[in-house]
Amino acid sequence: MKLKELLAQGELKTSKILTKDIGLENDVESAMVLEAMDIENWSKKNQLILTSFYAFNGVSEEELEIFFCKMQQIGVSGLVVKMDRLIKIIPEWVIELSFKYEIPLIKIAQEVSYEKILLTIYEPLLNYQTHILRTYYEVRQRFTKLERSYPSLERIMEEFYQVINYPCSLKLIDKQREIHFGEVPKNDVVLNRESLASGEFTKNDYTLLTLFSQHEGKTRSALEVSLFNPYSSNCLLLVYLNQAEVKETDLMIIENTIDVLQEKFNTEYLLKKERYERLNNLADAILQNTPKNPEELESLLKEADMNHYAFYQAIAFPTKTPEAQLIKDRTLNLLKSLKSKSIFFDHHNYSLILLNFDQEKSIAKVEVKRLLAEVLEYHPSMTFALSSLKRKHELKEILMECLDILNFSEEFYHDDVVELADIGIFRHFIRSEQLEVIDELVPAKLLALSQENYDLFETFYQFLRNKRNYKQTAEAMFLHSKTIRYRLTKIEQFLAIELDDPLQVMNHEIGTYIIKMRRNAIEKNHHPD
Repeated sequence: MKLKELLAQGELKTSKILTKDIGLENDVESAMVLEAMDIENWSKKNQLILTSFYAFNGVSEEELEIFFCKMQQIGVSGLVVKMDRLIKIIPEWVIELSFKYEIPLIKIAQEVSYEKILLTIYEPLLNYQTHILRTYYEVRQRFTKLERSYPSLERIMEEFYQVINYPCSLKLIDKQREIHFGEVPKNDVVLNRESLASGEFTKNDYTLLTLFSQHEGKTRSALEVSLFNPYSSNCLLLVYLNQAEVKETDLMIIENTIDVLQEKFNTEYLLKKERYERLNNLADAILQNTPKNPEELESLLKEADMNHYAFYQAIAFPTKTPEAQLIKDRTLNLLKSLKSKSIFFDHHNYSLILLNFDQEKSIAKVEVKRLLAEVLEYHPSMTFALSSLKRKHELKEILMECLDILNFSEEFYHDDVVELADIGIFRHFIRSEQLEVIDELVPAKLLALSQENYDLFETFYQFLRNKRNYKQTAEAMFLHSKTIRYRLTKIEQFLAIELDDPLQVMNHEIGTYIIKMRRNAIEKNHHPD
């Protein structure tokens, strides 16, 4: 309750304000009779202090100023001085201190007892608190009845809107989902954010927003609260007010709504977790422990709702790094959009999505790259393995294909989206777990060239990549053809080969691509995303 409202009640109507309009908007939450000057040990914010002037007898002006300074620091609502028959006038210097420290000073007649003053103060405060608690109870009863019907988030928000009577919005930002009721502003700009002090009956942290509508050219207020829950990592509840002041009764409605929403979030999370574990176990049985019995496999596919069409294809990506874990869900959701039927398999080192469709045309690399363009732009260290098209009886091979591609890409980077055809003969080394043997295919002098003179090595790589054409190589490297010929002569001398000998060039070409891909893999794995 505001101080000016309290002074209009009962026995306090006869009081006299000696400090004009100072502090009349102060909140009053309690009252205390002054017994000692050590106010810092017993008083608190929004408290009204009652005293007779005798309490200041024998106190020096310096001590009294310290007392007023402490009241200001604590946030005392005001000072009520009760006169008596011997003291008729409050000294001017006390009034001056009240003005200086902006402490409302109120004079009460001697015939008004402390008991009547306290009763006058606490009666409206208790009535107000009773009203707040009654609001909380009535709203709680209403939501309890709603909870019995296992409501959706939309139904909870609809009930909230009907109770609070303000436009409101629930934003699940990480899920790109918003539920709103009433005329919710779309493109308002936040001019100011102010944290609200915690109330006696609130347990959530609220922020009062000042919004500006460029379309309407006016400001409005909104109450924002973050809902921390296991279901949504970035969730906000907003209530758009028609005034800047926040009523405690409104806070009670919001507190109740938050409780119901949190309960719903917990339930959704547990259901999602249970479904995730069930589907992940099914995917594990289908892909990693594929049954040899066709009937058993058919049963698993039916349970996973993956037995509708004849063809299957998988896309996998590594999830070892914290960065990959952060974008995993979003990436899987994007990949799900490729086909209507899908199931994912989550391993601690990788994630895979299996797609089921009805046409004998595999998903192309260009289609995956286009779909994941933003992910690949902001996370260039990511690599996606694209399996070949399989029928039901070939499902056992699909996971192995993806893992072969990922294992190869970790050591030898070729592209951000890779299919089996891209790794060619190298798959033999992956399957036999002999990737280190690949290094034996690299001629020693070629390795030395890459380490001692990388410009010459890069020239040789571009020469091979551009079909051994001098002019195309020069254009690719923005150099003159004579420079390319000069460099290639030096390379021939260093490697002790002849560029017109097909067998010698072929052996060095394989080694060149191995060195280049390994270097690309190292650079990719150390890319500062």
